[in-house]
Amino acid sequence: MSDSGNNGNWGDHYPVSCPPESAKSKDVDPVYRLTLNNPPLDEDFHSHKEENLRYPPNKECEACAISVFTDFDQIQKVKKKIILFKNKGHIAQGKITSETGVVSEPDHKSHINWWVYTGIDVKKYFKDNS
Repeated sequence: MSDSGNNGNWGDHYPVSCPPESAKSKDVDPVYRLTLNNPPLDEDFHSHKEENLRYPPNKECEACAISVFTDFDQIQKVKKKIILFKNKGHIAQGKITSETGVVSEPDHKSHINWWVYTGIDVKKYFKDNS
């Protein structure tokens, strides 16, 4: 069960019914995240919504999640496609534990949405890998 809705586990920026009921609390190790800093800093783990970045209106819940990948080769491909990360970015390796939040199932490109509980210091679960 995912603890859906804005019930104290999630930031004030989360819409009602987010994360979705399909998101599960589980351990995922390893996961990879694109970062601009080495070692990663807090701001490397902000969601699109927290950074006021653009996202499609029907993707508000996904915009509250942190994007990670389970496959290193796949995140290397993504890094090459995103101009911001292509030359200056790093790939941080970490892990998700069931105590940190809930996750979506990986898509066909190994992408996971990770909705992190309020108060979790995400960077302590990561190290630089590039």
